[in-house]
Amino acid sequence: MRFDEVIDRKGTYCTQWDYIEDRFGEGTKDLTPFSISDTDFRCPDEILNAILERTKHGIFGYSRWNHEDYKGSIKSWYNRRYKTEIESEWVVYAPSVIYTISILVDKLVGKGGKVMTHTPKYDGFTKILKPYEVFEIELKEKVKGSYETDFLKIEEGFKAGVKLFLLCNPENPVGKVWTYDELKKLIKLCKKYSVILISDDIHMDIARKEVTPVLKIDSENCIVVSSASKTFNTPALGGSYALIPQKKLREEFITHLKEVDSVSSPTIFGVLSTMVAYNSCEYWVNELNEYLTKNCEYVVSELDGYYGIDVAIPEGTYLMWIDLKNCEIDMAEFKKALIEVGKVAIMSGEAYGDSNRIRLNVGCPLSKVKIGVEGIKRAIEKLKK
Repeated sequence: MRFDEVIDRKGTYCTQWDYIEDRFGEGTKDLTPFSISDTDFRCPDEILNAILERTKHGIFGYSRWNHEDYKGSIKSWYNRRYKTEIESEWVVYAPSVIYTISILVDKLVGKGGKVMTHTPKYDGFTKILKPYEVFEIELKEKVKGSYETDFLKIEEGFKAGVKLFLLCNPENPVGKVWTYDELKKLIKLCKKYSVILISDDIHMDIARKEVTPVLKIDSENCIVVSSASKTFNTPALGGSYALIPQKKLREEFITHLKEVDSVSSPTIFGVLSTMVAYNSCEYWVNELNEYLTKNCEYVVSELDGYYGIDVAIPEGTYLMWIDLKNCEIDMAEFKKALIEVGKVAIMSGEAYGDSNRIRLNVGCPLSKVKIGVEGIKRAIEKLKK
């Protein structure tokens, strides 16, 4: 199977493999990493062939994104895969999803404004929300591997002046996929209190249950930010997109992109890879999801219940949110043991809001997942002896 292939990424200026010490400290460069949320899979041949063909042309001048070939590929993807109708004019290019969120939040609420989001949350959200008053709603694990929000607290925050809700669907790191009914209830509250909902859907294609883009429900109060890069492992090619139905806000964003930050000329490989991925590579995504589910199943079979570990297959993403609170171990010592005994670099849950967890990236060949699992076992055994 294509996803079993082990490809050496060292020496390619790869964040996950070549710069481990940036996150885990001096002397950790030889660890096996399971940290950054990209994958160790080669992207589809169709994308590689398109890049090679374009490279042969040999001229890489300024490029454009504002054409129907690009916007139409995104529109078609949402129509085919999610039965969601979007308008071509809603589509805008941006250098990255986090860039887009940062600009939109500033324009919608201004520095010091009130923003709501969930916790545990993607650490990128934490960084860009520092200039704002943040209302955090805890995602509670009611049933193992299944998380719920608190709509009463959400409404309390809206009454207190929150004007923007930042959602992640599926959620990073907990892997929750928001149901149609949950989103409908949230959007109803947003409309009642004139709150804009920005949904970061970059993990949307990696899911084990049906994903509903918020724009399938409402285009008045909702915005989607996303990219093909997470699914097809092309972040280094550059680029993302947003679906902004609100004309005035969309025009303000495009003006900022062009005239303030001067980043409106996209990388041609980012544009090409998005078009090819969305037009020709849906079969690859289906195979990817099957493979990732088996990786998740392996981790659960090996670790769930091991010295008190709790882990379940996430509803979405290739990130496993592993709970160690019942292991009765010192988490600082465990993090140290992961490095010194386990020989693995795995993200601490502290970065996302829960110091009793770790986030394991299983977007890799099963042979590498096994290294990660054995490293976790050795680290726990060291502390339990």
